[in-house]
Amino acid sequence: MQSSVIYLIGFSASGKTTLGKIIAGKLNYHFIDLDEAITQQQGKSINELFDELGEEGFRKIEKQLLVNTIFLTETVIACGGGTTSYSDNMDFLQRNGTIIYLEVDEAILLERMLDYTAERPLFKGKSKEEISSHINELLTARKVFYERASYTIKNNGNEESAISSILKVLE
Repeated sequence: MQSSVIYLIGFSASGKTTLGKIIAGKLNYHFIDLDEAITQQQGKSINELFDELGEEGFRKIEKQLLVNTIFLTETVIACGGGTTSYSDNMDFLQRNGTIIYLEVDEAILLERMLDYTAERPLFKGKSKEEISSHINELLTARKVFYERASYTIKNNGNEESAISSILKVLE
């Protein structure tokens, strides 16, 4: 195994939390969802933080928590969908762990996002067409960061296959 900290990156609803918990269990590692850690620390939901601080303010809090992961070992960390495109976060991840990008086709992301738009501040209150357009726009902007990952794993719905692929690259 390469690094004892594994960062899972990818778009919202790409499976970072779901697969991260499973991978952590199989490796006997700890698991941290960066968004959950932020809400616990701040005592507010992601939506509330976005509403009060804007994306820039939220990203500063996210960066502080991310920097604190430098002290961790044997941990799988699910990063937020936009974590890698803020500040020098991707450089930080590359220096401090193994990065796995969970790649999901746009059509599947759209299906998943339609179920959870109220929980995702960048998609709240948008129509299906607006969500589709925004996914495309954000994916285009973020792909340059996502593609800097150590490994890219497809996660289009076959959870067992994605888990198997992740464990294989970590050997």
